[in-house]
Amino acid sequence: MADQKKIQNNTSSARILIVDDMPINRTILSSMLTTLGISCDLAESGRECLSLCQNNTYDLILLDHRMPDMDGVDTLVQLKEIFLRTGAETPVICHTADEGRNYINLYKAAGFADVLIKPADPGELMVMLMKYLPDGGYDLPADEEKKKRIDSELASLPAWLKSISELDLMSGIEHCDTADDYLDALSTFTRSIKDKASDIERFEKEENWPMYLLRVHSLKSVARLVGAVSLADKAADLEYAGMQQEYGLVHALTAPLLDEYTGLLPKLEKLMSEQETSFELPGRRTITFITDDNGIVARGIVNALEAEEFSVITIKDIPEVILNHRAESNLLLYYPSGDNDHIKIISTMLTEICRDDNKTLCLAGDPLDIEAARDIHDTDLIASVYPRPINLDMMAADMSRYYDMSNECTRIRTILVIDDDPDFLHIIQKWLSPTYNVDCCHSGASALAYLDRKRPDLILLDYEMPGMNGDMVMQRIRSNPTNDRVPIIFLTGKNDKEGVIRILGNKPDGYLLKSMSHEALLDALDRFFAESSASFLMSSSNSSAGSGFEK
Repeated sequence: MADQKKIQNNTSSARILIVDDMPINRTILSSMLTTLGISCDLAESGRECLSLCQNNTYDLILLDHRMPDMDGVDTLVQLKEIFLRTGAETPVICHTADEGRNYINLYKAAGFADVLIKPADPGELMVMLMKYLPDGGYDLPADEEKKKRIDSELASLPAWLKSISELDLMSGIEHCDTADDYLDALSTFTRSIKDKASDIERFEKEENWPMYLLRVHSLKSVARLVGAVSLADKAADLEYAGMQQEYGLVHALTAPLLDEYTGLLPKLEKLMSEQETSFELPGRRTITFITDDNGIVARGIVNALEAEEFSVITIKDIPEVILNHRAESNLLLYYPSGDNDHIKIISTMLTEICRDDNKTLCLAGDPLDIEAARDIHDTDLIASVYPRPINLDMMAADMSRYYDMSNECTRIRTILVIDDDPDFLHIIQKWLSPTYNVDCCHSGASALAYLDRKRPDLILLDYEMPGMNGDMVMQRIRSNPTNDRVPIIFLTGKNDKEGVIRILGNKPDGYLLKSMSHEALLDALDRFFAESSASFLMSSSNSSAGSGFEK
């Protein structure tokens, strides 16, 4: 099946189609566009591109030239025919390898609007977006709404904080999303100034350049996060100088960086406080059994479900009672009885609850009563039916499978974050804990020890770490049969071409930048788990085929 997914973000009205037969190229472009808040669809072939364009309208298409079956030029010719029929005026950019620079005029002569060399440089991509998308791809009314929200968050910050010229508070709010999250991130940044500055000074004097670069790289990421733009720029300059082995320049620039860094401490000491974050635990393994029948079949159903280790909540098929118990389970089993009008009322009510609350509904009972219950508009919301005589063991096993499917979609996921920067770990934990169970490890070695004891649902992995870098940690995890199926997403500050290619060469499950805002990061993780749940539901449904389900 082709790799299609739609990345949505409320800050953008633009929609881009990425067409490339290589997953790594689709990942690079979609990651960049996600960070910019632009929606995109992905296609892995020319034919899939044409199919999508038959049914959708795009503001821009990034089309690979060299693809099997249909190359970019062949695809473009047929796209032009579609545009002619639909009246669309969609610019198509040729996304090609470096040697394509020599043929830019030929590509334009073939009908391409422009050429983007892969792997895409973020700056060059931005130029293309500004050139070919209205307003650079951003919806102006949404931007106005975003500006109002940011202004509101800025207004709620302490007045004394606004006098600190070294901080771009708007940039900090944009990254952290809310004033509370920004203040928490800034508090974490402040608490570590003394220790981190001491480390940078010591490693510079010792000329321990690997550790020095790691500390400066870490400072660059967190400083940008809290809006200390000048400090982040100084750290970036030092990181670049160190990577170029211009150590004389490093010695000259370290003192100004430390002066600005430590100079922030007395200005931010009011923020030295911690906050506690809590989260709810998943509920019990329950099923709600709706029935007004106390006969032997209904009792047999309850016994079979209890044997399958369900806690059965049995309630009357009365609307008021159903509403009072609405929140107690995500799995509903209705045993209809009585006159047809009553059955239809209850069945309609239950399907509406399932549609609104994402619950699963099944029916069991007399065939004629089941037929009356299904004689409603939303009959497709009834997952399965079990007419008498009921195979109770099979029905109970099916309910268990439905429960697992529902639980997979709704349970709180556990994320392991691996990063050597304690400040970044603290900030990410604060950001993610209201939605996920978050565990943190400060090194590859501690992460491997953690994985011996516990299996998370996702690993967020930094690339630049002392000892074992992200590549090495990923290889160790993948080589262990116990953990080799745990998805890994790199969450890193590296966005240069060589770094991106090196990271994606190991085929992680995703690639995100530390520069992403709080909102964008949560959106990316929510989307990842939604897609994982959809895959789980599909595989579970396929595995249950032939189990006797009747639709």
